[in-house]
Amino acid sequence: MKPTTYLMKLVLIIIFFSSSFLQAQEKTTHLQSINKESFEVMTAFFNYDKNIPLDAKIVENKDHSNYVIEKIVFRGINDSRVPGYLAIPKNANGPFTCILLLHGVGDTKDSWWEENSFNSGGLLTKKLIDSGYAVLALDAQYHGERLINNDFESPDVFIFQKGWIQRARNMIVQTVIEYRRAMDYLETRKEIDSNKFGAIGYSMGGMMVFNLSSIDSRINVAVASVTPILEERYSALAVHNFAPFINNVSFLMLNGKEDERNYSIDEANQLFEMIKSENKNIIFFESGHKLPSEWTKKASDWIFSNIK
Repeated sequence: MKPTTYLMKLVLIIIFFSSSFLQAQEKTTHLQSINKESFEVMTAFFNYDKNIPLDAKIVENKDHSNYVIEKIVFRGINDSRVPGYLAIPKNANGPFTCILLLHGVGDTKDSWWEENSFNSGGLLTKKLIDSGYAVLALDAQYHGERLINNDFESPDVFIFQKGWIQRARNMIVQTVIEYRRAMDYLETRKEIDSNKFGAIGYSMGGMMVFNLSSIDSRINVAVASVTPILEERYSALAVHNFAPFINNVSFLMLNGKEDERNYSIDEANQLFEMIKSENKNIIFFESGHKLPSEWTKKASDWIFSNIK
């Protein structure tokens, strides 16, 4: 082998391994928090005009053994009408603390009442209601009864097949604002304790829990489950931009050790360390994105122990 050829191969090997090493380093150090000024600019996207009437209505009412469930609808943003389920316990005296439930991509508000749903939501809702909590679940924009706003095409298609990330961002921002509007509505209900709210989210819902916990002081306790972690430095979809500004919320992260499409164990731990709340915890399950139903007990126990 000629010396020049050997030298060129040696250089290429060094470059290859140097590049691999740098990529490995980036994989473990890429979550960088934005500064306060940037965060304030970002949160402006989640502001809304509180003077716009809610025009809220109860359009259906069903009586169950230990709770009443109301189908409600109110005015969101962008001329939207937002449907949701509000369940109020019957076997306890109010006003009740209300827990907001936020579903993932492709799910609906109904998934929180179905025991066999992907997120085992029915188990969680039952635990909360049986323990004397009210719960509220909305259809996120382009989901459930709002699928008509996306010409009846599932968000899975425009997110995972078409890659319409900006549309996904707008969907999440709108839904977060509408959960804030939902809290405005709940403050008008005498059955609800408007001094504090809890929030539990799964997947995309976990992303929105990070949003809500950092920008709305009414959230007192939160659980974010299998939250996707995006690396973009300045993005409303990147939860690490919001984590450092979660200060006074008892915050629990639930993750699967094998949920590699959405985050690595290292990334989840980095995100957890960025949360500034003194009362926080992270739990890993031997699973992927679908957590075992045990997660519902971990989530409800966290709510019960930390709501104040």
